[in-house]
Amino acid sequence: MKISKQIEWDMGHRIVNHYSECRNIHGHRYKAEIIVEGQLIDIKNDSSEGMVIDFGQVKEIANRYVRNVLDHGFMVWEKDKILTNFFKKNTKLKHTIVSFVPTAENIAKWIFITLDKKIEDRYKTFLKLNSIKVWETPTSSAICSRKDIYGNLQSKPRR
Repeated sequence: MKISKQIEWDMGHRIVNHYSECRNIHGHRYKAEIIVEGQLIDIKNDSSEGMVIDFGQVKEIANRYVRNVLDHGFMVWEKDKILTNFFKKNTKLKHTIVSFVPTAENIAKWIFITLDKKIEDRYKTFLKLNSIKVWETPTSSAICSRKDIYGNLQSKPRR
């Protein structure tokens, strides 16, 4: 079974080599849908009985590692010398320097990798992150699934 939780944040970015206006500094109201899958918890009288995972737990993890990190900040590609130099001089401005072009696709992948390490299968119900869907605009989104990260493996490799 699968459940989903959505979070939203405001963030700026730019796509340095883009042919259109996206090469300029701009921002979006991002939305991410976190989809988690697993068997239902069947421990009698447990507060999570009948759930895949408590929505509140997903919200807490997503807010801590994504929303709180990115909200009202700027995502900068490490090869964007103009903006990396700007943020080196203006360290009090909230920003996240990343190793990838900050497209919706790469942001979805970054979120997947970040959150996949945080979803804990404490009830041994095969709980795992299924996918991340990121909306950059209300009509444009990107989806990153477990298969996109790990190929055809059924579950993530244990570290």
